Amino acid sequence: MSKTDKRHSTSRAGLLHTDPRTISAVRDKLGEELRAMYGRLADEPLPDRLLKLVWQLDQPHSKGKP
Repeated sequence: MSKTDKRHSTSRAGLLHTDPRTISAVRDKLGEELRAMYGRLADEPLPDRLLKLVWQLDQPHSKGKP
């Protein structure tokens, strides 16, 4: 087993002994940070090319055409 493998193995094993409240707090903080970074993207308008693609996907397919 290489040093890298041992480090990954040790870090995974350490997670098994971590208080679930700590894991939950880390997950909550990570979610908060990601929402702060990427939340504005939801307010951005979609490019026309993407809107056209979505519109095309919503159209019923006729027989004989993919």
